[in-house]
Amino acid sequence: MSLEQELQRNTEAMLALTAALMGFDKPAVKTVEVKIDNRTKPTPAVVVEKITPAEATPTAVDYTVVANAITDVFKVDRAKVIAALAKFGAAKGPQLKAEDYEAFLAELA
Repeated sequence: MSLEQELQRNTEAMLALTAALMGFDKPAVKTVEVKIDNRTKPTPAVVVEKITPAEATPTAVDYTVVANAITDVFKVDRAKVIAALAKFGAAKGPQLKAEDYEAFLAELA
């Protein structure tokens, strides 16, 4: 494996990790041929494209957000929280399924 290939592989791995930490499914990366100077052959390089908010994958809601919402709404309207939990088949917040968090938050709003 050449040095250029190893550098490209490492760069792509770093971009994928960065995208994962930022909550994107995959980095917006494309490979282009770049000529460094007239004496060298074209070398693959990684170019990062700008990601607009519309293209970004929204991050999943975690339970801490749900727990805070339950606490806030419970102080104001206890019946609303109990009814929302019952709608999703739960008696307590931890019994909610992770895939129901967003819908549950919408129900509380």
